[in-house]
Amino acid sequence: MKQFNYQGYILSILFIVLICFFTRGYYSLFTWFLLGLFLLLAFLKEENRLFAWVMISFFGGNLILFYTDKFIEGYQYIPFYRVIINQVLFLIPILSICYVIKQFNKKISFFFNKPEVNNTNKPIYIILLLLSVGVTFIFINNSGSDLNMFLSLFTFSLIHASLQEVMWRGILLSQLIKITNETSAILFTSITFAMNTTIFGFSTAVVLLYLILGFLFALLTIKYNSILPSIFAHSFVLFFFYLNDWLQLPL
Repeated sequence: MKQFNYQGYILSILFIVLICFFTRGYYSLFTWFLLGLFLLLAFLKEENRLFAWVMISFFGGNLILFYTDKFIEGYQYIPFYRVIINQVLFLIPILSICYVIKQFNKKISFFFNKPEVNNTNKPIYIILLLLSVGVTFIFINNSGSDLNMFLSLFTFSLIHASLQEVMWRGILLSQLIKITNETSAILFTSITFAMNTTIFGFSTAVVLLYLILGFLFALLTIKYNSILPSIFAHSFVLFFFYLNDWLQLPL
């Protein structure tokens, strides 16, 4: 039986607090709590110390992303290309976390696998496929449809979903499982994933929606032991939102 890891739960809650301060712009409080995290490093067990450094690299990578994005704003790009570049920059915090994990000689994630499809979870997989085919068919047969717009929405949705799922379910979920358990890790990643959306100024309703979606994406990842189904589902949800003008891209 896995021993209860008090330090792991404290770090998980601290991650939620730091995400809240960081996304809401409470930078003074964020800095003090981050300094406290640095002081805690000497008292943590190795697996907990690894996650502490994962948190530090997450926020450090996001700060680099922010200033790199500001620098790129000085160049004139087609608006859609500008959005794609912004998404690709999310590789910065992903790579910074991967570097930290490798420094501890640990496996980055155990969710980069081929989905495990069996009689229990096969219906979910079939439903996702049918929904995607149905939405695509409706879009293509719509008299006002534009193939270029379709491809642009699909490209953005796939890139955004892939990078987000690699970060939140592929890396952070697996790291949180190691210091807590599956149920707690699903809860913590869903909360932080939802709160992270507030950096874009989304409403409370949207944050709650992302909380539910984060929970479902995490369940899919655990169920199939792979992030591929969650990438598939995340892409489909985004594509559906843009298709219905619930979200908009500069096309």
